[in-house]
Amino acid sequence: MPGPAADFLASAPSRLATLDDALERAPTPADVAWTLCEFAGTALVLVDAVVYLLDPGERTLTQRAAWGPKRAADHVLESRITLALGQGIVGHCAQLRLPQRTADARLDARYVADDQFNLSELAVPIVLDDRLFGVLDSEHPDAGYYTLEHEHVLAAIAERGARRLQMLAGGPSR
Repeated sequence: MPGPAADFLASAPSRLATLDDALERAPTPADVAWTLCEFAGTALVLVDAVVYLLDPGERTLTQRAAWGPKRAADHVLESRITLALGQGIVGHCAQLRLPQRTADARLDARYVADDQFNLSELAVPIVLDDRLFGVLDSEHPDAGYYTLEHEHVLAAIAERGARRLQMLAGGPSR
């Protein structure tokens, strides 16, 4: 039985066009982060989604938006954490500019617990033309939850966010 990620992939062009429309209306990087979290959370029926944006010194990533338990209210984050590049699964994702997926956080020394301990984590870079903007991260309480399909969908969502963030930063758009 296909899950939300497979369903998304079956209609990806139209669903990503909807995301592009929403991102076009996001006037700030924070708005882009919230749009990515809300879209990923609802489209994939995620328990949790968090966007970390690269800080100005480009050495740390700070949580800027969330879907799930960290979201205290509309556009209000419960408690932000900041990670150094290379720290945790998110920091490794940013440093390598490659998706990082762990099936059991109890067996992954890179795992950094946030508001609650989860077993699965998937982090994808928000990157365009090797320029890092941040990381889109999701955690789940079940071991082995994330599939390659989840990774493909989150990567496509993150890439759309990177395009908008590049545009807001004054870079070329595609």
